[in-house]
Amino acid sequence: MAAATRTALILAALALAGCGVKGPPEPPPGGIQATEAAEAAKRGEKVDTSVPLRPDKKLWIDKLL
Repeated sequence: MAAATRTALILAALALAGCGVKGPPEPPPGGIQATEAAEAAKRGEKVDTSVPLRPDKKLWIDKLL
């Protein structure tokens, strides 16, 4: 009985793990990309926020990756 309950709980957890928002993540509400998109929306333009902005500075660890 314990094995069947455990299996049912694991299957339920896996099923719920597949639920959620599909598509790219939204930018943080106070971030640069969100404020630029809000300003562009006021002007009637559309900005692609599906790709996050890249930082201008390189980190020292980037050479290792």
